[in-house]
Amino acid sequence: MKTVSARLVGPRAVELVTSDAPVLGDDQVLVQVVACGVCTSELPVFRGEAQGVPGSSFRYARYPCSLGHEVAGIVVDVGAGVRGLRSGDRVTGVPYSGSGFATHVVEPEACWTRVPDGVPLECALGEPLMAAVNIVRTAAPEFGDAAILVGDGFMSLLVVAALARHPLRVLVLSGHHDDRLGLAREFGASHTVNAKREDAYWAIREILDGPAHDATVTPWPGGTDLAFEFAGKMAALQLCASLCKPKQRARLVMPSFYGPEPFTIGHYLMNRGPSLVVCHPAHSRDLRDDLRRAMWALEAGVFPVRRLITHAFGLDRVPDAFAACANRVGGYIKGIVVPDFGLLESPGSYRTPNREESPCST
Repeated sequence: MKTVSARLVGPRAVELVTSDAPVLGDDQVLVQVVACGVCTSELPVFRGEAQGVPGSSFRYARYPCSLGHEVAGIVVDVGAGVRGLRSGDRVTGVPYSGSGFATHVVEPEACWTRVPDGVPLECALGEPLMAAVNIVRTAAPEFGDAAILVGDGFMSLLVVAALARHPLRVLVLSGHHDDRLGLAREFGASHTVNAKREDAYWAIREILDGPAHDATVTPWPGGTDLAFEFAGKMAALQLCASLCKPKQRARLVMPSFYGPEPFTIGHYLMNRGPSLVVCHPAHSRDLRDDLRRAMWALEAGVFPVRRLITHAFGLDRVPDAFAACANRVGGYIKGIVVPDFGLLESPGSYRTPNREESPCST
């Protein structure tokens, strides 16, 4: 059997490579990819900014690079030692060995979990859903907490939907897109702030503790118990740090991927004293358990993924998929790469823009 995978061979340069399916090891599973999500963390990789940089993942150290790790698909074959899966099972997982932008992927059985019946397979993107579970569990919201989130992307909206199930005093999302902020309110945010139209610091501060009478003179003892930074920018991290409750060990939650920007929050770490909560998926306490919990949440309607996947691209259009991810036009929230559109279980739900609508520029 032949497989096709997209490999990054240079900055913004993708080639489709055809090869024979590998012989499976005892614990390995061959999965036909139905959909693979486009992750913003791979934008620097696509642009050529991560290759050769100390600390980059082994996947991105040199060309050719593998891209795509948010895979859902159908089991085609299993190794002799696999006991929990069989051909035809609908699965999702966290594959990192090769490219998820491919017709097929091979990973050990431990990577995969079954997708609940009734959930469109392309909505069961295991890695980001597992990551959202890990973010909420690691942040450990408490009864009556105030929580703010900065950034209105796919992951932030998932976490809003999860946090809305907790008995929080207030749940605020700050972002730049009215349509996404509207979704956040539908998903349970108590307040939203459009940071393009108002100063997010003062707007959130007033939501948390009421109007300031004389902010230039009176020290502000208020703030939030939980601050989630989803924008991946130091300015956003600084905003979150500045809004943490002072000397209360508020939690400054950092799930984002950060570039080489100057570190600018030292003043707030000293004066407000939050606990730093690093919750990248690589730091999950139990990745497989988080993945199983994510599938429960998806089946239970906690994660409104079907509302958030907006665009779909063929395997030959990976550069266009990254351009859409970077430019976020046409109502884009989350994109998927689809090797075979005939396998989609909810095919009418996603935009498939032509090449003129999504020029490859990031």
